[in-house]
Amino acid sequence: MDTNDLIKLLPSGYEQACFDKKAITRKRTIKNPLDLLRLILFYLSGNKSLVDVSQFALLSGIGKISDVAFMKKFVQCRDWIKWLAENILPNPIMHYKKPDWLKAYQVLAVDASDIVEKGAVKRLWHLHYAVDLFSLTCSQFRITEQSTGESLKNFSFNKGCLVIADRAYGTIKSIEHCLNAEADFIIRLKNKAFNLYDDSGQKITLSNWLESVGERAAECVVYINGSGKKRIPLRICAIKKTQEEIEEEAKRLERLESKKQKKYSEDTKFTHRYMFVITSLPAEISAEKILACYRLRWQIELVFKRMKSLLQLGNIPTKTEEAGEVWINGKILLSLLTEKYLGDIDFSPSWNIRREPEYMERDQAGVIYNFHDDTSR
Repeated sequence: MDTNDLIKLLPSGYEQACFDKKAITRKRTIKNPLDLLRLILFYLSGNKSLVDVSQFALLSGIGKISDVAFMKKFVQCRDWIKWLAENILPNPIMHYKKPDWLKAYQVLAVDASDIVEKGAVKRLWHLHYAVDLFSLTCSQFRITEQSTGESLKNFSFNKGCLVIADRAYGTIKSIEHCLNAEADFIIRLKNKAFNLYDDSGQKITLSNWLESVGERAAECVVYINGSGKKRIPLRICAIKKTQEEIEEEAKRLERLESKKQKKYSEDTKFTHRYMFVITSLPAEISAEKILACYRLRWQIELVFKRMKSLLQLGNIPTKTEEAGEVWINGKILLSLLTEKYLGDIDFSPSWNIRREPEYMERDQAGVIYNFHDDTSR
């Protein structure tokens, strides 16, 4: 990517923000924001050492800067890098066609990934990430320390959002956060995550209800007690796993029992024979569609895999808390610039990647459940 291409990707006002955020205070070796950003991106793109950065600065005509001086400058760019990452709006890489029932929603898969610093201390960071499943672009992200757990409260939602999340987000606080923002959700549920009640206020035992669920999707209306003991009506949608899936899940639980030196109850083991979610979506949207939609969540796992394998996001090569936070934000910036660059590419009319690929797999309800992103077809 040349300098002109890079400039096109940057948000308006990036130069002024560089000075406002104190990334450049005195014009010595690095005299302008673009040269500074080139050094930062070079450092972040692969396993580059600080010595490599010094050599690159000299060979590219930016100037002579020592490895120690660059690291000080890198840490000084914390607020500017964060501003750049928050203000870049990637163009969609894909435009997958939505089923009719999802056209009114922005479908977001959310999850968090651990990032560990190298060294004896091994400080842990959490990257909280939301990806738009029908454009495959980042919607929002947040970087926190280890003390901040997985919760939907780490994200901002609004009316029209449909949030898809795994068991870690199946809490009353996460549910209320969505509902207060007028957003909808499909969340995988843990057994006994919180109390469920029927219309008469009687407590529902989830395993008892699951006994009636077979190989066809089923649902039931439940109520939970929110803040101030407000009764909130929701739906549980469930389906029994295949025999192969049940056997694989049983083996997984055995491995977890051995690793964690704990025993799961027979009730918990029984519920693991089923896939079930809790949702705020209206009754006219069938349980089959809701469960099929939840299966799209795996796309965010691929996002983390790409970040850690291609961008080396997994381990932070820094020794200070300040540098670690800057490094993670910088990697996110690099990822967003890549997304925007790919989204801006003009393809030949003979192959328009923005149309729906003919080989996208759908179920009988018309819901996408698998993406085959193989452009060689």
